[in-house]
Amino acid sequence: MKTQNTERNKIAALLGLALPGLGQVYKGELLKGVCFILIYAGVFITGMKVSVLLPDKYLFAGIVLTLSAVLFVYAFSIIEAYRRPAGLTYQKAYTHWYFYVAAWIVGSVLFLGSVYSYARNNITAVYKIASESMQPQTLKGDRVVVDKTAYNRISPAKGDIIVFIYPDDRSKIYIKRIAALPGETIRLADGSTYMVPHGEVYVLGDNAGTSRDSRQFGPVPLSDVLGKARLVFWSCGPEGVRWKRIGVNLSF
Repeated sequence: MKTQNTERNKIAALLGLALPGLGQVYKGELLKGVCFILIYAGVFITGMKVSVLLPDKYLFAGIVLTLSAVLFVYAFSIIEAYRRPAGLTYQKAYTHWYFYVAAWIVGSVLFLGSVYSYARNNITAVYKIASESMQPQTLKGDRVVVDKTAYNRISPAKGDIIVFIYPDDRSKIYIKRIAALPGETIRLADGSTYMVPHGEVYVLGDNAGTSRDSRQFGPVPLSDVLGKARLVFWSCGPEGVRWKRIGVNLSF
């Protein structure tokens, strides 16, 4: 009997590893299992929403704390599933393998996938810098945190580093600095001037020699701005991990 219980505990832990709460379902506690996955998703969404409201100097800490809390819920659900005795309804619990495959697809792929997609599209996302056009502010290989909510709270400002849809190929995402706001006149390197139309911003790369920016493709519609780049979350180059860049603030 003890050996059988140990095997059940191991199975419950493995199922919990695949999806928070699935181990509890295996132990006959369906409601608890559903609660675990809802808590897991709720902590992630709530934590990210709170983090982007923090000042720039606290944003990195907020994201790290959120991810730590999510990891704690995940680990706790596995441990709880392993150690918890089987519920009174264990004998009536679903025991067919295809039920757990279906539960994993619904919970992980559909539910959690939708949660992460919502967060990426509406709260914050991490983008990899693939060029040298914004050096030295960002380096090729940086992963920057982009706040998708920033311009719902504040207006774009000159000097902000933004991520936007590239006008000439809408499948590509570019990162540049705002050099002029709607209605402003900017003086270009050749001495000419350009007035930025309303509803658009003029963007330039910090590394003028390698940057393709508004000098080539014109101003960027505000509707194509995806968010404000606020910090470097991770950085890795040919020399390896750039530890000193992790957490670097990108504010002007």
